[in-house]
Amino acid sequence: MHGDYRRVYRTPFRWVGAALAVAVAVVLLAPSMARTAPVPKIVAVDVEGNVHVPTATIMAVVEAHPGEPFSASVVQGDLQRVNALGYFAAIAPPLIRQRPGGIAITYRVVENPVITKIVFTGNLHVPSDTLLALMDLAVGQVFNTNTFRSDVLKINNYYERIGYGGQVPTHVKNIDLDPATGGLTLQIQEGLTIRHVIIGGDPILPPTIILPVLNVKPGVEYSDDLRDHDVQALKHLYENTYHLELGNFEGGIDPSSIDLQTGTADVKYDIYVMRVAVVQITGNTRTKDQVIRRQLRVVPGMVVNTDAIKADYERLNQTQYFSKVEPDIRPGPDPRKPQDVTLVWHVTEQRTASASVGFGYSGGLTGQGLYGTLGISDNNLHGTGDGLSIQFEGGSRTHLAQIQGSIPYLGSTPRSQRYSLTGSIFSSGTTYFYPVYEDAGTNTIKPVPSVGGTPVPIPVTLYSNANSAQVTNAVATSLSNSNGITAQLGRRLSDYTQLLGGVTTEVIKYNTTVPAPYYFQSYQPNIFVGPTPNPLNSSLTTNNGSFGIAASSIANVNTGLPYRLDMLTFGARVVTTDDPYNPRRGINFSLNETFSAPSIGSSFTFSQTTLDVARFFPLLRRATLGVHVLADTSTGVIPPSSLFTFSDQQMRGYNQVFYGTDALLGQIEFRQPLMASGQLAIAVFGDELDYRIRGAQPILNPYTNRITGYPSQWTYFGDLGVGLRFDVPQLGLHTVRVDFARGYNGFHTSFGIGQSF
Repeated sequence: MHGDYRRVYRTPFRWVGAALAVAVAVVLLAPSMARTAPVPKIVAVDVEGNVHVPTATIMAVVEAHPGEPFSASVVQGDLQRVNALGYFAAIAPPLIRQRPGGIAITYRVVENPVITKIVFTGNLHVPSDTLLALMDLAVGQVFNTNTFRSDVLKINNYYERIGYGGQVPTHVKNIDLDPATGGLTLQIQEGLTIRHVIIGGDPILPPTIILPVLNVKPGVEYSDDLRDHDVQALKHLYENTYHLELGNFEGGIDPSSIDLQTGTADVKYDIYVMRVAVVQITGNTRTKDQVIRRQLRVVPGMVVNTDAIKADYERLNQTQYFSKVEPDIRPGPDPRKPQDVTLVWHVTEQRTASASVGFGYSGGLTGQGLYGTLGISDNNLHGTGDGLSIQFEGGSRTHLAQIQGSIPYLGSTPRSQRYSLTGSIFSSGTTYFYPVYEDAGTNTIKPVPSVGGTPVPIPVTLYSNANSAQVTNAVATSLSNSNGITAQLGRRLSDYTQLLGGVTTEVIKYNTTVPAPYYFQSYQPNIFVGPTPNPLNSSLTTNNGSFGIAASSIANVNTGLPYRLDMLTFGARVVTTDDPYNPRRGINFSLNETFSAPSIGSSFTFSQTTLDVARFFPLLRRATLGVHVLADTSTGVIPPSSLFTFSDQQMRGYNQVFYGTDALLGQIEFRQPLMASGQLAIAVFGDELDYRIRGAQPILNPYTNRITGYPSQWTYFGDLGVGLRFDVPQLGLHTVRVDFARGYNGFHTSFGIGQSF
C-alpha cells in the first residue's frame, strides 16, 4: 500500500459497489414464485478473511442477524460499518446463499498488515521518538485507518503548537505501508522552505543591518519559533545597539507566495519602530507647559529613542524645578497603530522660591569673624523659568548686597530662545587683617617710646626681613570695597554647548591703615602719601604691592581712592552631566577669558584665562568617581581684588585663603551612597593646589603670615580626607557637605552646600 495516506482511506471501498450489486441480483433474479412468497429470513451470518482482527469485533457492528428478514439495505449498511472499523484494506462481495429455511450471509474481508516497524523521514527538528510517542498505532498492531487518521491529527496539532501551523495542509505528506513486510514509513513535511525574506513596515534600519541578525534565512525551514526568536533578536538590535524601541511586529509566511509543489514560500516581516504620537505633561501646577516643552527634544512624529528621552529627562532635572521626573510610554490615540504611542512626562514640582537666614563665624587674621546672611531667591519666577535672587550679608569683616536676575530663554520663537541673559547689581566689601613688622632694623620689639607722654611714631612694614620682628600688639587693617553691575549674554550652539559674552563695570577702593603710633612709610606696599603711581603698571623697584606683597603682577593702588574696573568676558561651556546635584556620568567644561584695558574705560590692563573641567565616571553599582581640574593664568597687572582665591571649599585641609595670579587645582573624589535613597553618602578625596603670584617679591605664607619666597616661585599644598554628604529635601538642600581633611599643618573640618565640584 503506497502513496498518499488519503488513498488508504478509500481502498476498503473498492469492492463495496460490486458486493451490493450481487446482493441486489440475488433478490431480483430469484424464481418468480419467491417474489410472491414472504421475504426470506436470515438463517446464518458469519465472516471470513480475518486473521488478526477478532470475529467478535467485526460481528459487533453487523446488524444482519439470524431470524430477521433479509434486507439489502441492512447488508449495505453492514459493509459500511465493517469498513468503518478501519482494519481492512479491502472488503470482498458478501456471499449471499440460499439455505433451507432462508438465506446465509458471509462477509469477506482483507485485513491491513500487522505493523512491524514505524519509520519517519523529513523530520529535521522534531525527533522520531517524539512523533512516535504522539501516535496510538504501534508495532504489533493491525494498521487501522481510523487510528492513523487520529495520529495524523495529533502530529499536525503538535507541529502547530511548536510554530509550524498554517504552512501546509498536513505535516504527514505521504505514507508507505508495505503489505508484505508491515513496514510503515511516514514522510513528514515540517514547514515550508524559505525562498526570500522581505522586510516591510517602518523599520528605520536598512535590511542590510536587519537581515544578518535574523534566524529566518533563504534555504531554512520556517517556523513560528524562529519568528519568535527573531522578535527577541530585533528587540535586542533596536534597543541595545541603536537605543530604539520596537513598536510593532507582524510577520510570517506570505500566503500568496506558497508553492506546495516545491515546498517553498517567502517570509515577510513588517517591522515598525515606536514613534511618538502625542507628548503629554502632568503634575505641573505652577510651571507653565511651554517652560517644560522647550526642554524636550522628543516631539510628535519622532521615533522613541531611549537616549533622546534620557537626555530630555536630564534637561528637565537640570532646571531644578522638579523633585521628581518620570517618563512613561502609554498606548497612542489610534489602537490600529500600536507603534504610535503617547509619551507622558510625570513631574513633581519642588519649591523653587526660598528665603534663607544664616549666621557664621570664622576666626583668625584671614577669617570673616561673626557674620549673618539673608537671602530671597526663586529660579522659576511665576512658573516662567526666569530667576531672581536678592542677597544680603553683613558682619564684622564682610558685607554684600546683591540683586541677580536670569532669563534662560529670551523671547518665544525658536531663534530667540537660543539666547539667555543674566545680570546683577552688587555692592561688597571685605576687611583683611595682616601682621606688621618693625621697620627698625633689629629683631627685637622695644617698648613704645614717648616724649612728654606722647607716643613717638614707629615705622612698620607688612613684610619682614631678617632683621625685623612681628609687632605683637598691632595689625594692619585692609579694606576692599566694590560697587558694580554685570551682564552676560549666552548663545546656545546645542543642548550641551553655549557661548557666553559678558561685561562688568565696577568701582573699587582699597584702604590700608595701621593704628598709632605705628605708621607705614611711603615706600610700603599699598600705602602712598604722595601722588598715586600709575596703576596700569607695577615695578618691584617701587616696593609697591598688595596684601603685603610687592609684585610686578599686582597694580599699585592709592589707598582710599576709587578705581574703575571694567572687564569683557568671553567663554564657552559644555555640560553633559546626568544630574545637576549628584552627577554620575558626563562632563562639565568651561573656558573663560577676561580682558580689561583703558580702551573700555578701565584703570587696569590685564587678562585672565580660566579652564575648569570636571568629569564623572560611574563605578560599581552606585558609586561615582569624579575628577576635577581648574587652571588659572593671567597676564598684565591685575588689581588686588582680581587675584584668584582658594578657600577651604577647595582646599579642605586648610583654614586659610590662598591667593595667586596663576594656579592649578586638581581634585579627585570617590562617592559611595550609604542608603538606597541616596540621602546619605560617604566621600574619599584628595586636593592639590599649585599657585604663585607672578613677579612676587616676596610672597606671603598664610600659615605663618610671614613673607617668604622669591619672584614667580610656585607653592604647593595638598590634602587627603573623608567626608559625608547629606540630602535634606525638607529644606530644599540637595547636598550638605561635611569634610574632614589633613593638610600639611594638621586637620581641618569644612562645611559646604553642594558638592565640592
